[in-house]
Parts: sequence; C-alpha cells; structure tokens
Amino acid sequence: MPHRMLRSAATVLLASAPLVAAAPAQAAPQQNFPCHVSLNTVSNNVITTVSVGVICDQKRTVGVQITEGDDTVLASVKKTVEAGVEERFTFTLPRSLEVCAALKTDGATTQLGNC
Repeated sequence: MPHRMLRSAATVLLASAPLVAAAPAQAAPQQNFPCHVSLNTVSNNVITTVSVGVICDQKRTVGVQITEGDDTVLASVKKTVEAGVEERFTFTLPRSLEVCAALKTDGATTQLGNC
C-alpha cells in the first residue's frame, strides 16, 4: 500500500474519532472527612460524565452536590452508603470544563475538582 494512502487512512480515522478528555481520579484532601472519596470526569463535545466514589468506615448518609466553576449547581443527591462498600454517584451533564463535587456527611464536608 503506498505511503500516501496509509497517511490518508490515518487522517480519516483521527478525524472521525470523538474528542474525549478524561481527567484522572483525584483524591481529596480528607483530613476531617470520615469517608474515602474519589472523582473522575470524562468529557466529549457534548456531555461531561462525573463519577464520585465513596467508601465509609460505617453506614452513613452522604450528600453529593456537583457544581460548575461559577458555583452553578448542576446536580445534587443524598444516598446511604453501607460500611466498607464503595458507592458510586454518576452524573451525566452538559459539557463543562470546571466541575466540582462537594460531599457532606455528619457535619463534615470535603470538595473535589477544579473549582
């Protein structure tokens, strides 16, 4: 196969691939937060998927609020997390470059993200 045809095929494949950016899981500064938490975001041209993982040492009710850089609330939920079991909170939202997750339980709060 001629070199030009290979290069053209590669260009077409790259041009047709969806643009997806994934942010690595981020650990939160959790000095006073009683649960281990993580944040992962994946974006394409249209949506951002936010996944927040929570593992607590005892059964707790955890509130998660997702905000955009300007403090606009995009999603909010409360859920009971069983002791030692990872619970995932997953949100599919309009594309956003600056997403934060604020978690609350038993009067303690922590934040994850780029805000």
